Formats: sequence, C-alpha cells, structure tokens
Amino acid sequence: MTTSTILERLQGLLRNTPPFDQLPAELMQEVLADLTLEYFEAGEVIIEQGSTAHKGLYVVESGMVRLMDLARQRLIDKCGEGDTFGAFGLIKGGAAPYEARAVAPTVCVRLRPERFLKLYEQNAAFATFFDREIKHYLTRQNVELDVTGARQLFSRRLRQLAYRRLVSCDPEALARDVARQMIRRGVSSVVVLRNGRLAGIVTGADLRRLVARRGSPETPVRRLMSTPVHTIKADASLFEAMMQMLIHGVHRLVVVDEQEHPVGVLTDRDIAHWRGQDPLATVNRIESITNEAELTNIREEIHDQLLRLQRQGATPEALGRLLSVMSDRIARRVIRLVERELRAREEELRVDLPWAWLRLGETGRQEMTLTTAQQNALVYADSEEANEKAEAWFGRLAEKVNGALEKCGFPASATIAREPQWRQSLHRWRQAIRYWILQATSEELAQALPFFDMRPLCGEDELMQVLWQEIEDALNVQALDRERNVLQILAHLALRQRPPLGPLGRWVTERSGPGKKRIDLDGRGIRLVVDAARVLALDLRYFQSTNTFDRLRAAAEAFSELESVLHNALEAYHYLTDVRLEHQLRQVEAGELPHDYLDPEALSRVQQKLLREAMEAVGALQQALAQRYGVTLT
Repeated sequence: MTTSTILERLQGLLRNTPPFDQLPAELMQEVLADLTLEYFEAGEVIIEQGSTAHKGLYVVESGMVRLMDLARQRLIDKCGEGDTFGAFGLIKGGAAPYEARAVAPTVCVRLRPERFLKLYEQNAAFATFFDREIKHYLTRQNVELDVTGARQLFSRRLRQLAYRRLVSCDPEALARDVARQMIRRGVSSVVVLRNGRLAGIVTGADLRRLVARRGSPETPVRRLMSTPVHTIKADASLFEAMMQMLIHGVHRLVVVDEQEHPVGVLTDRDIAHWRGQDPLATVNRIESITNEAELTNIREEIHDQLLRLQRQGATPEALGRLLSVMSDRIARRVIRLVERELRAREEELRVDLPWAWLRLGETGRQEMTLTTAQQNALVYADSEEANEKAEAWFGRLAEKVNGALEKCGFPASATIAREPQWRQSLHRWRQAIRYWILQATSEELAQALPFFDMRPLCGEDELMQVLWQEIEDALNVQALDRERNVLQILAHLALRQRPPLGPLGRWVTERSGPGKKRIDLDGRGIRLVVDAARVLALDLRYFQSTNTFDRLRAAAEAFSELESVLHNALEAYHYLTDVRLEHQLRQVEAGELPHDYLDPEALSRVQQKLLREAMEAVGALQQALAQRYGVTLT
C-alpha cells in the first residue's frame, strides 16, 4: 500500500470521526503527520490496566476493542469503527483505569500524546468533546458505586422500601401471648401501644431474658418493654436510619408517619440487606412475610439487584431467570396468604380438589422484564359432585390473587386466572387444547399463544403434565389432517411482524403511538424470536422447557439444516434481551417508567452496528421459518 493511499485512509477516517471532523483543514494536515497505523490480533492487549505509559489516543479503523475494568470484572465499553479510547489516561494521568483488548483482528490509528495534549489545550471544541467522554466514564463508575451502596443509603426513603409492617400489642398483654404472636407473624419485636400511641417495644431478646431468669409467662409486657422507643420518619433516608442506630446503639427503629403514628419497624439487618442488595436475603424476607401488603415494595428491591448484577456482567438469560424466580417467590407467597385467608374467612366455599396455578407467556418462559404483566391460568381436577362449588371457590381465589399481585406491582392483562376462560377444570382445558390445535382460526390461536408457554407455579404439577400430554396427542392427530396444518398457521402468526430494517440497512421506526420515531425492541425483535422458537419446539415436541433460550438450543440440535441460523438467532436474542433490560434499568434508575422503545440514532456507531446485525439474524430466522413451513413473507 502506498504512502498516499495510507494518508487518504487516515484522512477519510478522521473526517468522519468526532471531534476531528471539526478541525480546520490546515490543522488536520498537521495531525496527519502525528498518526501511525497499528494492527492488533484478536485477543491482543492494546492498553494494560494499571499501566502509566500512555502511548496516545486510539481511533478504531476496523475491528472491535473491549474496554474492561478487570478489578471489578465490569465491561466499560466496546469500541468499533470511528470510536476512540485512551483519552482518560492522557488527560488525567496516573494508572490506566481499564484494559483495552482487541476482540477481533483490529486496525487502529494512534495519535501521539504530544499532539493530543496540544489539541486538548488549544482547541476548545476538542477539549469539550473529551471532557464529556471522561465525565461519561466517571458517571458510569459512580453508577456502579451508587447501585451497590451509596445511592441506596442517601437517596432511597424508608417509605419506598419494604420494611416490616407494624405488629403491636397492649401493655397488659402477657409475655406468653406476645411470644406466640412473634412466632405466628415471623417477627423479632412487637410494638407496645397505649391508646394508639407508642409506649414501648418488646423484643425476642427481652423474652429470652425472662425465660433465663425463670420469670412467669404471665408477666405483662409493660414490665419487659424498652422505653423510650427510638423512632424515625418514613421520609428519612437509609443513611439517617443507620446514623440513628449508631448514635443510640440500637438494632431497630420504629418507623412513624407525619402524625407520629407507628407504621413499621426497621432493623439493622434490613439496612445491611438493602445496602448489599442480596437476592438470597430478599428471598428469605419474602418467605417470612405474613401479609401481602408487605410485598408491595419488594419488587423495587429486585429491580435494583438486577441493575447491580447486570453491571457486574450477568448475562440477560441469567437476569431474566433471576427476575422470574424472585417474582415466582412473591406470587407463591401471595397465593399461600390468600388461600389461608380464604380458608379462614370463607370456609363455606372451600373445596378440597387438586389444583395448579400456571404461569403463561413471558412469566411461563422465565423471561420477565421490568414491564411484564401478569399472565396466568388455573386448572383444577374434575368433580361432578362439586363442580359449581369448585367454580365459585377457585374463582374467588383467582380474583383475590390477581388483585394482590396488582398491588405488588404486577399489572393485570387479559390473560389472567380471574377471567373464566383462563380458569377451568381439567376436562374443559383438554377440550380447549383440542379445539385450538384441531379447529381454531388464526385469530383464536393468536389469543391462545401464551398458553403454549405454560409452567407450573404452585399446586399439583401432574395436572400440567396432563395438559402437555394433551397438546402432544392433539398435534399428532392434527398431523394426519391433509386440510389443516396448525404449525403452518403458527408460523404465519410468527411472521406477522418483521425486523425494523429497511433498504440498505436503514432503521424503520414506528410511525405513531408511544414509540413514534423509535424502534420497538420487543414487538419488532425479541417477540419474533420467541414466536419462531415456540413453533419449532411444538414441531419437535420439545416440552421439557418453554424458555426461548432452551427452545432454540433444542431446535439447533434437532434440525441440523437450521443449526447455523439458530445459533445466530440465539446470539441475537442474547443481545436484544440485554439491550432491552439495560434500557429499562436505566429508565427505572432515572425515575422513568420503563418501556421497550429505543431511539437507534441515540446509540453509538458500534452499538448501532451490533443492533443491526442482531436484527439481520432475526430476519434470517424468519426466512428459515417461512421456508420450512411454506409461508410467504410479506
């Protein structure tokens, strides 16, 4: 390659790379003299983390470079064509805060440190650009710190968190009865109220001391309680609560409202939990809660945990399943609490029949997001004698469970168990399955799609197994029908929408509605993969899991002719779900309502490139699906 050709390449790259594209022509010529072209093999380290030898500013001409904080095992950024890296060390000095490593064969242009610093000092626009880049990097560093501790301590108010709801007693209550109350309610302290006003607090330690000195279980708690009680307003921060505990040397505070009425109890273990955001601790708290109202704000905790784990490099598949597991725990606890309350208050309605609560759609596939609505169903065993009573009992159960889940932050949808068509006896469900597969119209099948993602949440798993067997039997029978091909109908439904790519790879954004001028990551990307994977799984009779990752892997193993397309689709699905989850977590962190609409023009060039490649893989999957099932793509 001649010298003039290399110079033309360098000049062409800089003309299209901010902030070099703003430099005057004469200054650009001076800059060209201080550039070198460097090649890096895949896996080669370009900048070593901790190094104090700053060799210059790098501009990626081709390939890709990963910036990684090895100490925290956290991805900082990925740099593609036209992206820069290395400015932080040049401006700030000291040790390089990240490792820069080529993840593919990469060509970079390196600008000598002296020239970079001269431009930085003498050109205001140039300096502003890289100051903004450094601020972005430091902001990301602070977000990481905020999520694991500082943000929780200083910005979250107690009223936003799921502290223990109030458990109280009268001063004359007997120690024996209060101990039983603590065990029944799963708490370590009881607030003592006199005429509705705070009088004291009695703890498990107080009761143990009574037993140790062989005191009478008939002792009134007014003789055991601690007073005065340390309180804190519900509008206070976790940091203020922590400081109060440290100053007064106490392990718990009574949370009060604006009128000084006690509303709950906060312990030092609660503060440690919220600072650490430990999913296991959250699960333990969920299991010990005795009132569904206490579950309301726990979903916010789960969202914060997801943000922390995502920043630490957890995969979207793992995060989606974690979110599903945590949400399952909440739903199971709600169901148990509601059932216990119904059995106590509406005994006359009660029936003793085997039943199961089923998760459907996103919740059934264990692919929940921050915007996932409830999708569930209920199946109960057949009984001619108690049929009407069963309908009344399970209808009441479903109504209260769906309502309680709404209060916990899981919005309702049209596909929930309180709706009669999603709450049926086993016999009627089997009839519905046969109808869907053997007779239903395309529109009716579209409404039934969430059912084919079912997963048991609680109750008798055997009932769901009967339903899957009915699906398999109906599919086998239908395969003999020369006039109807249900898999073709399902494939047609899976191809109703196309990825948002136009001619020459241009983005096709939404024309109206809430996503106007943006792309719908779910409806025009993620859901297309979900629907295709469902068709392939039903064709394969793969019922071990309804998770899309699992379905794609099973199909790739079974259908050798589709192996390459499915592996690419799997990678695309990983990327799209990761982008959506990060997009939603950022919205939640900013105090916005999460949604699936993304402005592609707000992404960097490398991000747009990766997103475009993912959407192309989705398009290839649709092409393969259309060819396999004889459907014409529109």
